[in-house]
Amino acid sequence: MSSADPSGKTQRDRLAELEEQMLYLVEVPDSIRYFESRLEEIFEKVGTIDEVAGRVEGLPIQELLARVDTLKANTNVRRTINYERGDSSSSFAIYMEERVSELDSSQKTLLEMINGMSEDFRATLDIVKNEIADVNTRLSLTMRAMANQVPVTKVKVPEPKPFCGARDAKALENFIFDLEQYFKATNTVTEEAKVTLTTMYLCKDVKLWWRFRYMDIQEGRCTIDTWDVLKKELCSQFFPENVEILT
Repeated sequence: MSSADPSGKTQRDRLAELEEQMLYLVEVPDSIRYFESRLEEIFEKVGTIDEVAGRVEGLPIQELLARVDTLKANTNVRRTINYERGDSSSSFAIYMEERVSELDSSQKTLLEMINGMSEDFRATLDIVKNEIADVNTRLSLTMRAMANQVPVTKVKVPEPKPFCGARDAKALENFIFDLEQYFKATNTVTEEAKVTLTTMYLCKDVKLWWRFRYMDIQEGRCTIDTWDVLKKELCSQFFPENVEILT
């Protein structure tokens, strides 16, 4: 009773692991590009917020308030003298004080909003940085695992023997069978590739026959553009008479 080859199973497991890692690697560049674009966008917004905050903080609100206080004090000194004359300086000072107070309140509100937005952006920035670090770590581990991967021995697919035109039913059947197995082993799926590949394994009289048929194709007298059509042409031309044709 034969036992399973442990080395073969280990190699298959490693191959499956390698394929999984390769699939992950395909997605890594897109993830990194996405995170980098997010970083650039966030850096730009944070810079804009910091610039606006700096401009707001630089407004001379306190200086204006000090001037209003001075104006109000001077007005109070002159209020008694000018009261009967109806001087409007005091009213103007009160008006200015109210406006500057409103401006000071607006400045504080705006700064609070900007600081809140800035904190949100910085929190998002930290999240994106952590995500990029995670992707880079996983990429590094994957690359290291691939570097340490034991090379998987590739199986060389034997090529079909050329068909030279012998009127032997078994020879033609074997040639067609070998080609179809070769298509599967080499993952040849398009009809054009199958036709081209088949004609490369024709020799002697069959090669000469194909050259004439190829001229007919070029001049539009016939069409041989699929494996089934070519197979029927070969059987029609080279299959011995009185023998059932393989289809």
